Amino acid sequence: MAGKRRSMAEFLDLAEPGNFTVTDGLKRDLPIEKLIPRQNQPRRTTDPTELEQMAATIRALGIIQPIVVRPLDDQSGDRYQIVAGERRWRAAQLAGMSAVPTIVRILDERRTALYSLAENVARSDLNPVDLAKGYQSVVEEHGFSQTELAEAIGQNVKTVNRVLRLLKLPDSIQELIERGALTAKHGELLLGLSKARQIELAQRAAEQQWSVRELERQISKPAEAAQRKSPGNITDDDIAREQTLWSEQLGAAVKLRYSKTGTVRITIIATSLDEYQGIRERLGVS
Repeated sequence: MAGKRRSMAEFLDLAEPGNFTVTDGLKRDLPIEKLIPRQNQPRRTTDPTELEQMAATIRALGIIQPIVVRPLDDQSGDRYQIVAGERRWRAAQLAGMSAVPTIVRILDERRTALYSLAENVARSDLNPVDLAKGYQSVVEEHGFSQTELAEAIGQNVKTVNRVLRLLKLPDSIQELIERGALTAKHGELLLGLSKARQIELAQRAAEQQWSVRELERQISKPAEAAQRKSPGNITDDDIAREQTLWSEQLGAAVKLRYSKTGTVRITIIATSLDEYQGIRERLGVS
């Protein structure tokens, strides 16, 4: 029988020997210069226009949601690292504030990373690539399994895995997704293709503003081309060309065999479990 899914609070309270646990949190107004941003925070891109809009709101209404910080144990004295709310801090600087409302938490590095990521997930506050990099940081740098991470942030483990797979795309495609020129769904469709085919279709999709459905149609063209050929007109060059197109589409070796009766046998060769999973996704096998 599967165990009960644990909440974020339970994950943060799972203290290990020698680690601090989360306290209830002291609310304090702190001088803005006493706060410093966290190096490996999930958000890696910030829209300047959005920041200006936040600053205008802060000038009018103040900071409604306090910034979450943790005290730093260093020689500089009374300084605090931002755990969640770096954009609010930057916008407050633009708004000319000298102090900001905060909630002080006592967190170790591992829980700081998870807390910061969880807040962004809860607020749907990250682009898909930043989200994937945030997941990767928690998994690789702080020792969480994908299952633990999924439970902690209230997501299905398959969803976490699907987001992480976006980091297998070439950097140029990740940048298109970060900018909003492509969606995460566009990226997922491209995962099963060869790198050259990924880049070609991604550039065309961004330039021509293809919908997800149009990208699917473009990817499926090799299959349509094969259907239009009659067995009597198929040459070795045709077969080689179609095999190449199928291979690029699926990201795996493909063999085609045409029979005189008009049937076509397709053999797909997967050389690893990752490759097999990519083929399943490309073919829509759930």
